[in-house]
Amino acid sequence: MTELQFKRIGIFKCGNIGTSPILELLLDELADRKDIKVRTVTTGSKMSQEDVEDALPKMLGFNPDLFVVISPNTALPGPSKAREVFATSGKPTIVITDAPGKKARRRLHNN
Repeated sequence: MTELQFKRIGIFKCGNIGTSPILELLLDELADRKDIKVRTVTTGSKMSQEDVEDALPKMLGFNPDLFVVISPNTALPGPSKAREVFATSGKPTIVITDAPGKKARRRLHNN
């Protein structure tokens, strides 16, 4: 079995879930890890497709090995756009969402 190694982790926040600031801190709270580099890009509290399209180039320019998408409602057009772009990159993507995001569950499992 091969071990997955993610040296560059991109966290894309679309909208706001109260616990979302904790994620990057869990990975490297003291900023002393040498084995990974974590970058967070956010749309702030907005989740429109326009806001996502504005922020996506910043995340893609980082060229992460792993994408993490955090959104309170990943079924909306903006967060859906982010998921689609990351899915077509061929790189692993983790989606963290609240209850409204359950609407996207089937689409997530089919990708």
